[in-house]
Amino acid sequence: MPSITAIVPRKLRTWIRQRIFGIFDLYLSETRVMKYVPYMGRKQCYAIPLKPEAGQQGSAAGLPVPPQPLWMGYGKTAEEYLNRGQTHADMMLKLVESSGLTLSQGCRILDFGCGTGRLLRHLNHLVDSCEIWGVDVSAEWIYWCKAHLSPPFHFATTTTMPHLPFEDRYFDLIYCGSVFTHIDDLTDAWLLELRRVLSPQGRLYLTIHDRHTMALFDGPLKDSYGAKYFKSQDFYNTMKDSSAMLVLGRDTLSQVFYDGDYFCRYLSQIYDILSVTEEAYSYQTAIVVSRKHSPKAAEEPPMDALQAKMTKRSD
Repeated sequence: MPSITAIVPRKLRTWIRQRIFGIFDLYLSETRVMKYVPYMGRKQCYAIPLKPEAGQQGSAAGLPVPPQPLWMGYGKTAEEYLNRGQTHADMMLKLVESSGLTLSQGCRILDFGCGTGRLLRHLNHLVDSCEIWGVDVSAEWIYWCKAHLSPPFHFATTTTMPHLPFEDRYFDLIYCGSVFTHIDDLTDAWLLELRRVLSPQGRLYLTIHDRHTMALFDGPLKDSYGAKYFKSQDFYNTMKDSSAMLVLGRDTLSQVFYDGDYFCRYLSQIYDILSVTEEAYSYQTAIVVSRKHSPKAAEEPPMDALQAKMTKRSD
């Protein structure tokens, strides 16, 4: 029996080979560009049920609690999970309100990196007056939220690429609990994107690992899982005292530490820093900022005044 090389011309064999490997390369490039966590892994087919699955664990404020695998390590019991979320949400609200923000009728709030609504659920008392959104790169978590927490909240799956599907200056409050602890190379771009969707009088609340966090791992929290894990990494031990920014792991698997002064120096170039509070979010430091005041913009007359002048001139 003649071989395939004898039957198929060389040019045709080359074209087929390039075509097959080209499709394969395209698939690989698309999966690399797929910068989110797909629902149901990489299954080619899935369906969302008309009715949410029954048997959710308890409830809080009338809202279902996610199953334990979706708790992301925040507690060993439903009570602990809920209490820690309440504590972190209360501290976040306290700090942003102390900065001068009043969440009044018509305000819009964004939970950037909402998970399964661990903090967002504790804003339930604001849903009658505020529009509240949660976004995350995990489609599984967002689908759970859509099935069990919407309404009253709104949700969308986003990506790790610095873009949010909202209009400029849309939100009065954006909070990011333990999100910038997992962003490595795109920190700057994300800070700029969040500024884009933050209203002129709004507040951004974010948390970071800093040198105070490291000191806690060397002291009071030395026996915690996190401290033991980080201190087991040779790179962490070698670089932690001399780094402006220290990254363990990459992309969504990264753990990021900062020298606080270094982080705030950059942050102050694009935001006004209103407060820095250590241990506001467990062992993380919380920072509250607003859009950077622009003297030039303040000197310019408002658009309605310009329109009035134009109307007057035409008269």
